[in-house]
Amino acid sequence: MKKELTILIGWFSGADAERQKVFEENRKSFSHYNPGVEVITVLNTFQNIMPQAWLCSDLPFFYWYLENGKIQNSERYLLVEWDCWCDCNMKDYFSRVWDCHLVVPSIRYPERDHWHWFKDIDQLPEHCRAFATGVVPFCGILLSDKAMEIISPEVTKDQYMQVISELRLGTIATMLNIDPVTNPVCNRSLTWQECSPFDASYRGLHHPRKKLQ
Repeated sequence: MKKELTILIGWFSGADAERQKVFEENRKSFSHYNPGVEVITVLNTFQNIMPQAWLCSDLPFFYWYLENGKIQNSERYLLVEWDCWCDCNMKDYFSRVWDCHLVVPSIRYPERDHWHWFKDIDQLPEHCRAFATGVVPFCGILLSDKAMEIISPEVTKDQYMQVISELRLGTIATMLNIDPVTNPVCNRSLTWQECSPFDASYRGLHHPRKKLQ
């Protein structure tokens, strides 16, 4: 029998004691508000082989799926970063889009939106440039097992390594006919910008939370 949801939380080695404590508290929040849901730590090892490991935030999750997806046997996966905290049940949070294949916080299209990372479209292989799409930020992303199965073998190819995670995932998913949709209840506390002080006014996912407050 398939699990309904698995939460994958990204982490990296060599963090200082303060960040380790923040990570542990953030991780506990997912377990607390989602009883019975397995929360798995996925280690980002790209910091050991390239100076800008943050460009590859997505890849450890997809490599993990290629190795463990069949064993894990989950209907869907939630991808979050180490500095994400939650204060509600994820099935409630994603209730309106629970059965969609790829749910993201927000979407960027070059024909419509100004986004800094579209400057790297020419770093994409030529065959996928027409599908250029950004998903922002790379945190709080819900994928069905089908989406993980289709996207993982493609997104981990070396030819896509030159672009940031948000551009790589959005583009490849769109190219593979898995168009991202947004969560209509995505709250104001899920962003790529520093949040200081940390704002818990809106229930849901909160990112980035890099300090205990």
